[in-house]
Amino acid sequence: MTRKDHNQMEVEQKLLEVEAMLEKEKDQYIQHRQEYRQVLATFNRIDQNRAIRSGFTWMKNAKAIATGKKTVKQTFDKKQMQKKAKQKIKKWKRSLYEYGFYETVIPELKQIVEKTNNPYDRKNAAMELAVWYANQYTVSAAEQALSYLDVLKKYTLSKEWSRRVTILEAESLLHLEEHDKAKQLLLDQIEMQEHPDLYLAMASTETISDKKVEWINQALALDQLKPITLEQSHQDRTLYDSIQVTDQLAQHDERPVVTVIIPVYNAEKTVQTALDSIINQTWSKLEVLVVDDCSTDNTVQVVEQYVQKDQRIKLLKNSENAGAYIARNRALQQATGEFVTVHDADDWSHPEKMEIQVKHLLENEHVIANTSQQARVTEDLQFHRRGKPGEYLFANMSSLMFRREIALERIGYWDSIRFGADGEFKKRLIKAFGKEAVVDVKTGPCAFQRQSSGSLTANSVFGYHGYFMGVRKEYLDAYTHYHQTHQDVYYPFPMTERPFAVPEPMWPVREAKSHDNRRHFDVIIVSEFRLLGGTNMSNIEEIKAQKELGLKTGLIQLYRHDLHSAQMINPKVREQIDGKHVQMIGYGEKVTCNVLIVRHPPVLQEWQKYVPDVEAKSIKVIVNQPPKRDYTKTEAALYNIRTCAKRLKHYFGKKAIWYPIGPSVREALEEHHQKHLAAITVAPEDWVNIINVAEWKRTERPARQGRIKIGRHSRAQYVKWPNDTEELLTIYPESKEFEIHVLGGAQVPEKLLGQIPQNWMVHEFGEIEPKDFLQEIDVFVYYTHPGWVEAFGRVIFEAMAAGVPVVISPSYKNLFKDAAIYAEPDQVQAKVKQLMEDAELYERQVAKALQFVEEQFGYSLHADRLEPHLLPTIAEVGDNHH
Repeated sequence: MTRKDHNQMEVEQKLLEVEAMLEKEKDQYIQHRQEYRQVLATFNRIDQNRAIRSGFTWMKNAKAIATGKKTVKQTFDKKQMQKKAKQKIKKWKRSLYEYGFYETVIPELKQIVEKTNNPYDRKNAAMELAVWYANQYTVSAAEQALSYLDVLKKYTLSKEWSRRVTILEAESLLHLEEHDKAKQLLLDQIEMQEHPDLYLAMASTETISDKKVEWINQALALDQLKPITLEQSHQDRTLYDSIQVTDQLAQHDERPVVTVIIPVYNAEKTVQTALDSIINQTWSKLEVLVVDDCSTDNTVQVVEQYVQKDQRIKLLKNSENAGAYIARNRALQQATGEFVTVHDADDWSHPEKMEIQVKHLLENEHVIANTSQQARVTEDLQFHRRGKPGEYLFANMSSLMFRREIALERIGYWDSIRFGADGEFKKRLIKAFGKEAVVDVKTGPCAFQRQSSGSLTANSVFGYHGYFMGVRKEYLDAYTHYHQTHQDVYYPFPMTERPFAVPEPMWPVREAKSHDNRRHFDVIIVSEFRLLGGTNMSNIEEIKAQKELGLKTGLIQLYRHDLHSAQMINPKVREQIDGKHVQMIGYGEKVTCNVLIVRHPPVLQEWQKYVPDVEAKSIKVIVNQPPKRDYTKTEAALYNIRTCAKRLKHYFGKKAIWYPIGPSVREALEEHHQKHLAAITVAPEDWVNIINVAEWKRTERPARQGRIKIGRHSRAQYVKWPNDTEELLTIYPESKEFEIHVLGGAQVPEKLLGQIPQNWMVHEFGEIEPKDFLQEIDVFVYYTHPGWVEAFGRVIFEAMAAGVPVVISPSYKNLFKDAAIYAEPDQVQAKVKQLMEDAELYERQVAKALQFVEEQFGYSLHADRLEPHLLPTIAEVGDNHH
């Protein structure tokens, strides 16, 4: 927008905006006005009914205290309540923003606002709803945001909360064309507290550019930063590109030299603003390295003009387009400055920014790196929160300034990816030097980051919106795992081999794609890869089998809304992702595959946003557990078959064949869910688990020393154990004849028995690898809750593959045939003793089980069931991959 255009807009803006609103949003406006009134009416009813519900809550809490489930402090202490409320809101925000459960979480938050008596939960839920609706930036959503802000205003708020609520309210009022009301709200808040965010919010209420500048300067003045003006001589420039500081500023020409790295790509319209703001820095001892990443416009010519007039500027040129971080690394190789920082090609920095950061490093020798603050703003000088709750000012990751020599020595270069590596580089600095060595300095707005639709961070798919989702979340999880498992976090440049796999959109050199921009995979597995138990052990075995077959496997993470115990991908799954044969596929990617395998139907229960675009020739849903955990109880189902079938078709465009994982699951489906089976096609055969016997088989039977070692391992869930005391001690006896070895924790039997028997040796889940655990026991004995439908019993055939005889319930006979010894609970001890007293019987049983597992559950089985769906055949694919 030119200056001339902007002046004209100042005269006609209100009329145009009102006309646009009436033309485009009239119907929607009326509809949401009604919704707004309904919400207010609901809040009025809430206040009337709160006393009644409060009485019920008091009685419920009193009962919990009386029975010992809660303490008085846990129930009534304000700090405890606030702590719990913070934990809850973290879960809600994670589910809403990172996992994309919009359709589930928003109604849940509304229910909390409407029904809860807990003021902390209610405040947090109302704030989250207000932010959510404010972030939509529409008239109708602004009205919704205001209704929840009204709820918050009924409480006594801290200064911080009061400021945030005011800013959100003012923004929402601006969308409703209530400019005067928005201004007055902010002015009232400014009388109570001064803060840069409030002044920047005021700037956004103004339509006259000089008024905007006045408010921006008040924000700058709070941190003693010199005021800005708008340059008047270039009418064709935007307001943003007209920003300048005209006050006389003292120049600092002393050392140290600061290297400023500026990667550029097709930035002919913005790089002038960036370079002007750099060469006008008060810290003038600069080395400015501009790296062109194969621009196709006039960027190079613009930069060359600056090279001619300022000897501090050098232009480097990449031979191929590889992204900003490759460009940065190339410049870092040539940098000579004692300190190094970066600047984006489309942003403006205050002339005092470098000086402030340099002086901070000089005055604090223990500090290795620092950042200054920034605010995001449009070219018309409208400030943008980018999802933050009523905040404009935040740490500027691009401003990171570090001591070059020591940083290069300890952590090396930026990660060689296309986007998103600033946070990773900063985390490595912290890991190498400690938290105190990396400081976010509270400088005030030392930079204005350009908010434009074309910037990567604004990109809806791969951008950063104030939270991590899709490929950015996968990258965050991947590097966090790497940092946690490696002491040395030095990254070389050039990076010939990646330290960990990253999603393909981040690769410097992208993979070849089809005419419709899709990559192809032989097999894609969709699952809940955060789970720590058998589900992912089964996924891992199939991944490994597909690797051996030379197949290219993609993984898609779908989330379970009810799973909060794990936030990151199972480390054992992470180890399988090599970035070549096994890749994680993220939201925003387009792919095709021969076979799409969905293991774990609960991931299909709740709608979630971040699902990649997949075209699959064949889809298979592996039912690795029935809809309910325990059919002796009236508990809610984990998933609904009809709902999951609809969801799957919505995500992937076609129906699937559903495969029970074993006879027990098939029987449960037919017995308890017959009416739902009409919605799906159930395969006549089961999709049984597989295992590599060679990996598990122990070299020899442990020497018999003293007591018989009975072993079992499972997750610590009540359904994984017998629920009767007498039966439990019959199967796992408290006797001098036996030693009971348990892997996976014993909280359930401890609660049932009142204590752990003295002859029990208990290891928590993950304390020992199952393979190692099985090496040391004599017999594997596995019995569970009578209401539990054991989907397959992976732990059973792992014991068989290890060469350990198995004693289990007769209910497994359809699956394991004569590979196991079957016994009722009162027969277990006799069967175990019989095995231990007859060496030939023991060895025959081991051999029989090993042969059975190899034939029925070996990798060859997986090859056979995949081959009909793979063209060319597995053998041909294997030849091509090798």
